[in-house]
Amino acid sequence: MTADPAGAARGRRWVAVGAVAFLLAALAAVGLAFSGSWAAWGDIEASGMSRWRVRPLWLAAAIGCEVAALCASGGIWAWMFRTAGGRVGVPEAAAAWLGSNLGRYLPGKIWQVTGLVAYVRGRGDSGATAFVTLIAFQAAIVATGVSLAFAVLGAGAFDGVGRWPLVAGGIALAAALTPPVLRFVIRLGRRLLRETTVDGNAELGGGMLCRAGVGSLFVWLLHGLGFLALIEGLVLENTIGFAAALGVFAGSYVVGYLALVAPGGLVVRESAIVGLLTAVTATPAAPAAALALAARLWTTAAELASFGLALALLRSARVQPDDSRMRDRPGGR
Repeated sequence: MTADPAGAARGRRWVAVGAVAFLLAALAAVGLAFSGSWAAWGDIEASGMSRWRVRPLWLAAAIGCEVAALCASGGIWAWMFRTAGGRVGVPEAAAAWLGSNLGRYLPGKIWQVTGLVAYVRGRGDSGATAFVTLIAFQAAIVATGVSLAFAVLGAGAFDGVGRWPLVAGGIALAAALTPPVLRFVIRLGRRLLRETTVDGNAELGGGMLCRAGVGSLFVWLLHGLGFLALIEGLVLENTIGFAAALGVFAGSYVVGYLALVAPGGLVVRESAIVGLLTAVTATPAAPAAALALAARLWTTAAELASFGLALALLRSARVQPDDSRMRDRPGGR
């Protein structure tokens, strides 16, 4: 069968148009959903900026903690991937995770997954195992984030941002994390990706998932430290402690993550930060909105820094490939 370049080009154009349309519709829907708290964003100038100051060392510490959290996340997923039978080295797999992380900002939140799977398959490894371990890791991150937020802030803090969808989502994620479900998805993924090798996934069990959960808690601690450092670097007289900072960031991150229509949790996470800060601290809505915008800039700066680090590591891996691994491909090509 011969390829049709013109048809492929038309297909790519339609995909691009559809992605842009989806993004605009998603942002419009998110804006309407959170229109009730929009007044806080329009009143940022009234947030008493005279009580704010920039302390570069604290801000540098905030970015450092967030980069460390992202690197730890990549390392945990790389370890899960290796435990489940993957053969790409842990440093390279972690760098691939960091490199694909920005895919969350594209509509639909599937591009991080597809980018990572494509990279792993290009290195001669199992795309199905990469897919399932990534889903399992993201589920562990969300489940531990929900648990931390509820434990630290209390259920009442989520009245304004919808606590019951979080509870339902957490239960669904816990069910999806059971080893039989994950093994079934691996087998299904191998068939869809036409990977003929079926061994190597026997260790995708409860022990590995429990250790991934413990690692996820460590990642959340780094996120909380970074968010607290950000507040210390901007607020002259900060009254928000570490526990509140951890709970607010974890809860808002999970809310943004579960809003599938919002790329990177855009707007949704910021509105959740406003709601949680006003609910559990004495922070008025306007300064809370200013902190939410600063938090988006902070996380984006850390993600870009991590992306640059990933590019350097992946370039080094490309220069010195593992020939023995490339000769022994699990894919059925």
